[in-house]
Amino acid sequence: MRIYNDNKQLILELIEEKGLNDISYNFKVNSARKFLRNRGFLHYGSQLIPEKIESETWSLAWAYIREIDDIIDDPSISTSQQLDILSKEIEVIEASLNNNYKIKSKQPLRYIWLNQFIENEEKYYKGSLMPIVKELYESALIDAKRKNKLLNNNEMKNLLHKKAVCFFKLYFATSKFNLGKYFDELSELLGLALGMLDDALDIIFDWKSGYINVSIDDLNKLGIEYDPKDKKIIDKLIEKGYYRIKSIEIMKFLLKARSIAWKLKNPLLKKLILRLTEVFSAPIIEGRFLPGEKYFFKYENLLLKILPENEEVAYNIGHKIINLALSIPQVSPRLFWSWCKANLNILSK
Repeated sequence: MRIYNDNKQLILELIEEKGLNDISYNFKVNSARKFLRNRGFLHYGSQLIPEKIESETWSLAWAYIREIDDIIDDPSISTSQQLDILSKEIEVIEASLNNNYKIKSKQPLRYIWLNQFIENEEKYYKGSLMPIVKELYESALIDAKRKNKLLNNNEMKNLLHKKAVCFFKLYFATSKFNLGKYFDELSELLGLALGMLDDALDIIFDWKSGYINVSIDDLNKLGIEYDPKDKKIIDKLIEKGYYRIKSIEIMKFLLKARSIAWKLKNPLLKKLILRLTEVFSAPIIEGRFLPGEKYFFKYENLLLKILPENEEVAYNIGHKIINLALSIPQVSPRLFWSWCKANLNILSK
């Protein structure tokens, strides 16, 4: 058995044709974790927080989501090719739900992640995650169909809800985090903030791929006429204050998420939400909220070096030290508050 990369997707090749049951559960989980490790600590670290089964289930889901998202976002493939890929993913989902999915040699490795996630979902979550999965799939369809099209504000918000808000819902629900009455609100706040942040930072790559991350309403308000051939469109957005407007919107969401975080009884979840708001706000607070910039977890290279290559051992160690790692602010809380006070007309804490 070997794994190799073919046209930006990981392929599992079996030396001898075997059924899915002959591939160990540990291989499925740890290959997903390895994939996330190679994407950086923000991807990898999320699975260190939940307990064992929840971590394994989330690793399978997150690795699958991350790879299929990369594949269908490839600027070299057409909308029809994207839809064809997505239809095949549904076939795997349906076969898995019907307990008749069989892996074949030289199929994408993500299929076994998806299949095992569904098995775990049925066993440990009793179908409760599937409505969220459905919305995430619908977001991929909407994304594919919006290529080279302008959406209005309501359509953009609907897409962000299905894509980014549901991402956090899936993470929180899969991890079985007890957020109580704040589950939906925190998913909404973090999801909308992250979705807007990604759209703004990835605007050049997405524009070249045919994805227009600015609504027709926003273009009209800024007095910018849409022209797909306009090579100065990004400069115009910056000059007209688009990034300033979005920074205010994003920071309002993050500030509210922080206020909720302080109400959480679980110290680990409180730290998680606070650190996420800091990571997402860093490009804005540090004055680098511009196309092409990135957000990241500080000291992530050190943390990844501490954790051994053996993924089971790495989880056991990481699960024990993640509380300490999340104790380190990603931006100065004083700086966060000062930015909000100066830009959001906040008079008192």
